[in-house]
Amino acid sequence: MKKLAWVVGWFLITLTGCNDHVLSKVQSRDPEILVHPEILDFGRLLSGYESQVETFAIINVGDETLLLDPPELIDGSKRFSMSWDETLEIEAGEFVDIEVYYTPETYESNGAIVEVVSNDEDEPEVVVLLQGGGDAPVMTVFPEEFDYGTISMGCDNEERITIRNDGNLDLTVDNISQMVTQPPDIIMEFGSLPPPPWQLLPNQEVDFLVSYIPSDTGVDDSSITITGNDPQTPDVDVLQYGEGIFEQWIIQTHVQEEIPILDIIFVIDNSGSMNLFQQELANQMTTFMNVFVSSNSDYHLGFVTTDRGYLQGAGSVYWIDKTFATPVDWAQGVITAIGVHGASYEKGIEYAKNVLENTDSIKGAAPGTPFWRDDATLVIIYVSDEPDFSMGTWVAYTNFFDAIKPSVDMVRHFGVIGDYPSGCTWTSSHGYFRTVAFGSGYWDMTQRYNGDWYSICASDWGQQMQDLADTVTVHRSFSLDEPDPIIDTIEVTVNGQSATGWEYDPNTNSVIFADDSIPQPNQTIIIEYAVWGC
Repeated sequence: MKKLAWVVGWFLITLTGCNDHVLSKVQSRDPEILVHPEILDFGRLLSGYESQVETFAIINVGDETLLLDPPELIDGSKRFSMSWDETLEIEAGEFVDIEVYYTPETYESNGAIVEVVSNDEDEPEVVVLLQGGGDAPVMTVFPEEFDYGTISMGCDNEERITIRNDGNLDLTVDNISQMVTQPPDIIMEFGSLPPPPWQLLPNQEVDFLVSYIPSDTGVDDSSITITGNDPQTPDVDVLQYGEGIFEQWIIQTHVQEEIPILDIIFVIDNSGSMNLFQQELANQMTTFMNVFVSSNSDYHLGFVTTDRGYLQGAGSVYWIDKTFATPVDWAQGVITAIGVHGASYEKGIEYAKNVLENTDSIKGAAPGTPFWRDDATLVIIYVSDEPDFSMGTWVAYTNFFDAIKPSVDMVRHFGVIGDYPSGCTWTSSHGYFRTVAFGSGYWDMTQRYNGDWYSICASDWGQQMQDLADTVTVHRSFSLDEPDPIIDTIEVTVNGQSATGWEYDPNTNSVIFADDSIPQPNQTIIIEYAVWGC
């Protein structure tokens, strides 16, 4: 407790302040409170780094003891605090100092009131006003939470996270980190922004994308932590979550066909440019015939050329069936014997018709010959590196092929030809290449008669010949109706039992069974799979 010199001086002046005639009696005064100063202004401080202490005095300017309640911060900011020596009595002419501390935490302006209650009857309550401010960057991040909802696999959604400086000093964004469930389907994308740190002036903002592209089903969560020099909130966490779902399940049902009865005629271009292609065909006959053997198809197989209307033979055999012991050797022998000394104008369609009109019991394939069977599906396969030059073009032969079987569905045409619509370029293993013209005419027949075409320029004839054989025999390959399935979701059952001997071929978008797993005739094949939503 301290005494004030001016209090003593005031007291002496009071004692001597009489007139010339009378010495005035000094009046006793009760306790009287005085606070000084009545306003404490702490100014503006650097939040997070600076604090300030100011003092005000409680003075007893009365004659009796001043009794106090503890001074109390009764209003305003919690940024202020007080420290004093707990003196509750102040004698006349004495005072106590009250220290008030101010520590701003962010960009702010603060005020408060200190209330002092005493036994001063005239002024039992007095107040001291407190005011101050803090300077700081303020990092505001929004949205703090984002729900992507349910998103179909393959689709995406995105949010834009904004970082804003709502303070009055420059904000430094030091780092941005992410914790995300695996696989990481919620992805931060800064775009053209450089990696942090980023500097933001007051009232400036920056944003970046957070995309959600679910690659599997289930809930995905992400927490992104943004770190900066905001003294009050140096780390801000924002949350993202969503759920990946399948857009649609597809169920396809197939019934394996009966063992087919097939009369197959290869029409081989025997012009001078066909040497390498004939060799490739001969080399891949093993692949072609293995499919027939594994499917137990009931077939007749023969060959004609594009300039001869009768079956070509190897030795004395002009066509074979499934009982023939060495079908591959025979077929390769026929192809080799055909050679490349035929006519330069290939008439494959015309000579396919001619052999089917040839009634010779050995070299003909007309109705009534040993080769022909009324209940067999007729399959004609053209192999040529040129368009068809048959008399009258392909349309001149449709009446014949339409009527040759009881149903047009029993006639199928296939082609190994130059690509639709502009041809293709064939390249040898030594880098030699040549242009192959579009196989017009042959292609038109494949479209009319429930067939397909394969590229004569393909680098993998083996796969093509297998696909061709699969197409004309019992099915080992089953195409999916929807493109781009989610491969991991494909499930295959045969007669209600889960099947394992198959694989998915993305090139043909098909489920293909292995040789020893081909479903038997009349068995039901069910293929289930999900497709991407987008």
